Amino acid sequence: MDGIGGLVISDEVLAAIAMTAARDIEGVSAILPRPADVARLFHPNDVASRYVKVISAENDVKIQMSLRIQSGLRISSVAGAVQRAVKNAIQNMTGHTVSRVNLNVEGAEFPAQQAS
Repeated sequence: MDGIGGLVISDEVLAAIAMTAARDIEGVSAILPRPADVARLFHPNDVASRYVKVISAENDVKIQMSLRIQSGLRISSVAGAVQRAVKNAIQNMTGHTVSRVNLNVEGAEFPAQQAS
């Protein structure tokens, strides 16, 4: 910040950016909650951290999240688009380097069957 002070961007903000970027990708039907851990006990009302794990050190950020993908789509294509979108959004908005975006694809959403 050129000698005028410091700037700290919280992990909660980084998680919110990641969620927003992932939701915008066609083919993502849901972002799934991650398993509970001790860190979440200290921020029980933070929605983004329930879905996205952020590991940050200095200017390096690692993201982990779980998704459900719409059926009929190539999983690797949707996942790759999510990884690129999350990385670009965080880097463009914060200036932090995103070294990894790890995704767990935990299911596919199939369209509801129509009764005949």
